[in-house]
Amino acid sequence: MLYLQPDLIEEILSRVPATSLKRLRSTCKRWNALLNNPRFNEKQFRRAPKESLALMLKENRIYPMSVNLNTSPPSIEFKGALGGLKNNSPRSEEVDIVEVFHCDGLLLCKTMFSKLVVWNPCLGETRWIIQTTRTSMFALGYENNKCGHIYKILKYCDGNTFPGLGVDKSEIYDFRFDRWRVLNHVAAPDRFLIKDIGVSLKGNTYWVADDVQTNSKFLLRFDFTGEIFTHL
Repeated sequence: MLYLQPDLIEEILSRVPATSLKRLRSTCKRWNALLNNPRFNEKQFRRAPKESLALMLKENRIYPMSVNLNTSPPSIEFKGALGGLKNNSPRSEEVDIVEVFHCDGLLLCKTMFSKLVVWNPCLGETRWIIQTTRTSMFALGYENNKCGHIYKILKYCDGNTFPGLGVDKSEIYDFRFDRWRVLNHVAAPDRFLIKDIGVSLKGNTYWVADDVQTNSKFLLRFDFTGEIFTHL
């Protein structure tokens, strides 16, 4: 492939799944530069075959797994653990992960020592986030903007650690400004509790929350564009 035209190489690599592209980074400097090109990443996302994978946190490592519901009984196949997440110390050791949140191909990881890092396992890129409260819960999402996605992190108190507090102590981390700020327009603390990690869909986060007043459960959404919780 070294003798192929650059346009043809780009065309071939754009049809390779992202998980396989990671192995090619150390093969050729020119390929590595191509894989870092945002235009190529967008093209590859559109063309490459999609594989439905779930992520499981097991023994402080993240394992992709494929679930086949078309067999009887349904089968689960575990892939190799995602490697390469190392701390930002001079020793550069692989970190132990205790919580993970997935959004748009990015993983928001909480380490054994309550440090926070956003990790792109396909590109091998990380961004360590400074935080002051170690007992909070976190969610990763993005604001829909004409220029693209503006990624943000929501920090909130969960009902297990702080019974009765709900989400009244919420903060937002904006990647553009590299800082946290307090949200002043969240719901009253006696309305609902969040006890589990949410899921991301199109940039927003959803939870099954507890309504304290009615002792019932409901679907709760956090809109990262409007930065507001919504009872669905």
